[in-house]
Amino acid sequence: MARRKKCPEEVSERWAIPYADFLTLLLSLFIALFAVAQAGKQAALEYAQAFARVFGMRLVPFQETLPKQILPQPVVPRSEPTEKGRKIQKQIRELEEMLKRMGLEGEFKVAYEVIGIRLILQEKLLFNSGSADLKPEMYPVLDKIYEIIRELPNPVEVEGHTDSIPISTERFPSNWELSSSRAASIVRYFIAKGIAPERLKASGYADTKPIASNTTPEGRAQNRRVEVVILNIKGSELTKQAPQQP
Repeated sequence: MARRKKCPEEVSERWAIPYADFLTLLLSLFIALFAVAQAGKQAALEYAQAFARVFGMRLVPFQETLPKQILPQPVVPRSEPTEKGRKIQKQIRELEEMLKRMGLEGEFKVAYEVIGIRLILQEKLLFNSGSADLKPEMYPVLDKIYEIIRELPNPVEVEGHTDSIPISTERFPSNWELSSSRAASIVRYFIAKGIAPERLKASGYADTKPIASNTTPEGRAQNRRVEVVILNIKGSELTKQAPQQP
């Protein structure tokens, strides 16, 4: 009697369902990545911030994740005012007294550097948050700086600086536009007062030159600033390198 042949077992296709789900998710991922890439850097940051809020996370700028003091810090030569620079010190002290009377003594600093005298004005002194329009009530502060530079032949560079918090408005797509516009507002003010335009330069540095950590509100407040740098030129040196300490 002939032996009956066994029917081959049916091949199960249950694997196809999870495989199809996987392909669908993978396709969705690539579509999302493509959409983010097409939307631009600012939109990508907004998407990332939205995801971070959902999962209770905080985005940390890349530069703040790097270990500090990996490289030795550059040694900045100590500087001191020359005889001509000391005459300007009196006017700077008058400005400091004015700000003290206004309750703003912590919003202004002065630094004597090899390149010249740097006047550091914090954001709240001249501008509202996210604005490049000068506060009219602070015109006397700029008038005092105008009095310092008007009699000098030295070139003056106005530098705008921000913190690392992104901005995206119709007027200021990024911190580059904001910092540049703030510097330009001050330059235009000095030109209107009578300073020759060829003596002036406006520069915006966004958040590329912080003077404090951007991880704290206090540090970010220090980084939001404008600096008026009165540069040394031959025959009108305002600072000189200080003698080195033994």
